[in-house]
Amino acid sequence: MRIKGFIVLLTSLSFFDGQSQEFLTKEEAVQIALEKNFNIKIAKNNIDIAEGNASKANLGFNPTVTATAGANYNLDNSTAIFQSGDETNLSFAASNSANTGVGVNYVLFDGFNRQYNLERNLQTLSASQLNARFALESVLLELFNAYYEVARIEVDYENLVEILAISKERLERAKVSYDYGVSTLLDISNAEVDVNTDSIAILDQQQLLTNARHNLNFVLNGNIVDNFAVETDVIFAPFLSKEALLEDLKLANVNLLLASSDIRLSQIDQKLTTTSRLPTVSLNGEYGFNRSQNNKASFLDRANSNGFTGGISLNWSVFDGGRRNVQEQNAKITSLNQQLNYDLTYQQILRDFENAWSDYQNRLVIWKALEQNVVTSKLNFERSEERYKLRQITNLEFREAQSNMINALTAQNRAKFTAKLSELQVYSVAGKIQEAVY
Repeated sequence: MRIKGFIVLLTSLSFFDGQSQEFLTKEEAVQIALEKNFNIKIAKNNIDIAEGNASKANLGFNPTVTATAGANYNLDNSTAIFQSGDETNLSFAASNSANTGVGVNYVLFDGFNRQYNLERNLQTLSASQLNARFALESVLLELFNAYYEVARIEVDYENLVEILAISKERLERAKVSYDYGVSTLLDISNAEVDVNTDSIAILDQQQLLTNARHNLNFVLNGNIVDNFAVETDVIFAPFLSKEALLEDLKLANVNLLLASSDIRLSQIDQKLTTTSRLPTVSLNGEYGFNRSQNNKASFLDRANSNGFTGGISLNWSVFDGGRRNVQEQNAKITSLNQQLNYDLTYQQILRDFENAWSDYQNRLVIWKALEQNVVTSKLNFERSEERYKLRQITNLEFREAQSNMINALTAQNRAKFTAKLSELQVYSVAGKIQEAVY
């Protein structure tokens, strides 16, 4: 009775699960990830920062204008002796002054420092865009790893439900046969044990499915309900050319492009080290107003003045103790290291591509072989089922055929999704994942 109650509960849960499910397509998953994933949002914000840094206004190309103002108030105790010999003693004599001014400064020439910094910041902006692309490609790969894991577990779950239905049918047949005196209580007991085993397997699979959905939700940064279904069909690329992918790899792989960007940045840094050898020429001007009111000890009671002051200044560091030479030497070494890093990155990417391609080809062969296993195991099970109905094989032999079929289905299902993920890895290393067939 407890087994029956357990099976009824499981059936009702499964029915409720199927009735309340929402459906998440691959296209919807990609759209949600692009809009909500944290890593993509951060990468976009970094692009905005780099765009601001690359503006001329941020690098001193425009003149600067400053306004100044000040006021002073004094109370003095003083003794004043004039040329005539007269003497005046003052206590708490008040005097005050005020001034205002507007100054303009414009750097005419700074040894090309601004131009090189602009060039550097534009290159940094390009690197930020590449990093955003890297984030996008990483999210897509992570997304489909999570998406296809949900799909794989869903298919396994459906297969287990079918196996449970077969076990239930076998249990009912054993009971009917027992009523007619054909089978024994042992047959019923064995069938009940198998139903219970299959039911527990379904519960375990449901938990795996729940966890996989949570993982997918995390990648999407979405508020999708826990109970959703995904597309379980897999479409493989009709034809992948290894030679074509290798040919495009050098211009498409984002890690290689970032390494190339680092080379250009180091070359600009070399130029920047030379700017301190040249003078800086600035143009400046100021318009000011001054007013003062003096105490009685002064010859002047009050004074007002205003006017314009302009000039040009030159600043040239003739000798800095040899620091420039060290900076230029280090910049050259850094540039050499970046070139070596590019060569190393290229070799690593070639290795990763060869490994990904070999793994993909191997996974396809395994998937095709396991597909044939499924056909064979299903045929064997159908024959065993007919023979079991005719009581030509034992419960154990029937269960073995049933287990062989579910094992073949599970292995083939896993191989199919693993092969698809291997294909996406090939696209990823080649820098073409955005062109992949999902």
